[in-house]
Amino acid sequence: MIRWGDGWVASATLCLVLALGCAGGPIQRFDGSEVKREYAEALRLAGTEPAAGRAALERFLRSHPQSDLADDAGLRLAELQVAAGARVAATRTLERVIKRQPSGDRTDSARLLLARLLADRGLPRQAYRQASKIRLDQLDAPARRDTLRLLVELARDNRDTVAQLRWLARLQADAESEARLAATDSEIRSVLNALDAAELDAVAEQLGRRVPAARVRLRQAELAFAAGELEAANDALERARQLPLGRSDAAYLTAVERRLAGGEAQRLLGYSPLAPTPGTPVLGRASGTLGVVLPLTGRYASYGEATFQGILLATGHFDASRQGRPSDIRLLVRDTGGDPARAAAAIRELAGRSEVSAILGPMLAAESEAAAAVAQELGIPLLTFSRRESVDEGRDRVLRLGETPRLEAELMAAYAVETLGLKRFAILYPDLEFGRGLRAAFWDAVEARGGEVVGVARYEPEATDFSKPVRRLIGYELLTNGQVEAIRERDRLLKRAKRLPPEAAAELRKSARETTGPMDSALPPFIDFEALFIPDSHETVGLIAPHLAFHSVRGVRLLGTSPWNDPELLRLGGRHVDGAVFTAGSFGASQRPHMAEYERRFSERFDRAPGDLAAAAFDAANLAVVGLARAGTDRAGLLRSLRSLGRWAGVSGTIGFDRDGTPWKRPHLLGVERGAFVSVDERGEPPFLHIPGPPLVCEPGPDGEEVCVPETIEGDDAGMGDGSEPATQKTSR
Repeated sequence: MIRWGDGWVASATLCLVLALGCAGGPIQRFDGSEVKREYAEALRLAGTEPAAGRAALERFLRSHPQSDLADDAGLRLAELQVAAGARVAATRTLERVIKRQPSGDRTDSARLLLARLLADRGLPRQAYRQASKIRLDQLDAPARRDTLRLLVELARDNRDTVAQLRWLARLQADAESEARLAATDSEIRSVLNALDAAELDAVAEQLGRRVPAARVRLRQAELAFAAGELEAANDALERARQLPLGRSDAAYLTAVERRLAGGEAQRLLGYSPLAPTPGTPVLGRASGTLGVVLPLTGRYASYGEATFQGILLATGHFDASRQGRPSDIRLLVRDTGGDPARAAAAIRELAGRSEVSAILGPMLAAESEAAAAVAQELGIPLLTFSRRESVDEGRDRVLRLGETPRLEAELMAAYAVETLGLKRFAILYPDLEFGRGLRAAFWDAVEARGGEVVGVARYEPEATDFSKPVRRLIGYELLTNGQVEAIRERDRLLKRAKRLPPEAAAELRKSARETTGPMDSALPPFIDFEALFIPDSHETVGLIAPHLAFHSVRGVRLLGTSPWNDPELLRLGGRHVDGAVFTAGSFGASQRPHMAEYERRFSERFDRAPGDLAAAAFDAANLAVVGLARAGTDRAGLLRSLRSLGRWAGVSGTIGFDRDGTPWKRPHLLGVERGAFVSVDERGEPPFLHIPGPPLVCEPGPDGEEVCVPETIEGDDAGMGDGSEPATQKTSR
């Protein structure tokens, strides 16, 4: 036991002797040169001979308990004791340093080390008591961040959520980089996502006006919003507005405000089935003139044509029951050629014709922005097919009827977490604005529901080989040299197995799979996610899916958006896309009467299956016809009648209008099951997801391409769990 001299006592007496106030700063002692030389010698020994250094520091503390250097010596002694494994002795040393010199310039560092030792001994309460007394303003930036990190961990271990959030907010305020800011922000979100509404309210009350109370109230708003409790959501939002904001809270506040604006609960945060019945218009009661503004020539002519066909079908121009009589809905068509200036000019010209009650179109983002500005200026209703959210912002004459990519990503997240019960996700996205936007939307929506994004990787937009980003997702980055060598050895074993008889090859492959890294560490692939979100086209997804299978990413549900809705996805992706779920603007095999009838009529008239564009246009034109039937040709009356419709089950999804008249659209949810598209909405359940069998064994085929079959191990009917023969596939590395 270390015995320090009795003279190292009575700080109150010492204050009187030195005529200093005890409530003041640290006691000033003036060490002579001999004392300083003795301390320097002890430090020198500590650096070269730790045992001798410990003994020298103990002698120094016994001889000079009142020295300015006593707290320095005590801290250094404790560090040496820890290094020697004498953690109990180090704890006692640090306790004496703190007791004898509570205001010393090294006391805060001593408290930090003591707190760590106590935490390591499984004493989180005592550790937290010491750490919470550290004067953060006395520490340099790295030490301050270390202390805050420890306080966060100790508060968590003590199940003190309020303290954990408070220290996380301090740590976030002190973040030295955007990456560290984002990481701490994610921690705060994770803590809040684990709390229910009642717990959030209690935490917010305890925090009072301290940061991050506003963040807690915003999370309350999100939960109320998801439950459809708009009044409670807005109340929590208003409370958040009255509180001080942390470094990243302003952006979060803006995002929640945007979500709540217009009462978007139905379309943003809650997954719900499509409306069951359509609101079919009665054409005989509708008459009038509608403008149509579309790109019918130029680069986007094929898209414009498909859209126009949907409009023609909806307005009765191919209605067999009319027996050759023209439709009572007159269409004035203008071609934009995809040019925003031509689109704006077309809107201006049509708005100047008194017989035009409303205009359908345009469809492209830039031309829709230009057209919307003119329509708002001239007061004519514009039903645009644009998917860009800004088109109708602040424009009460514009109804944007295209579902936005952000809402599709949020719907996918809501369905995956709330209905499928998935919790761990990965994102693989193209490195362009569209991909980055959907990555952020999906990520936020997953975390808002208590899920977690555990892997993210990007690829170049024109990529055709996706091995590198897939390998990043499954743990092939940041490997040690030893792990890299172990993987090489595993690959060598697998390569040798190709040249052996079946039984010997199976044994060698088994050994390869059991290969581990240094200290028995596991080797990738690490498939620690349940679903993978890929916001890209069906062509790209069709290329990615085989890469995933080749790298043993199986049993993971693929999630996507409406660009997946193309039969070519089934051909390109094959069995690798089975079990996928994605949003869609149409579904040709629907069993719902109004959708089946639309499919039949369109196919008979145009000799092809309708796609998403035609379906969206058909619904928009139907709405315009309903407006004419209900309000006549009056522009303002037509707009009012549409905004009061409520919900409408269209062929492109459910269309609705919020209380303030803002339109929204909830698209279909489709899936892939055994090589065919199925409706998740109509079935009420997800597509079957195959449970993966053993790894594929790939060998060169007669045509030079690799032929891969499931590996068969003795006693294992690999690949036959569904009663089928083991599948053979060709794949390219």
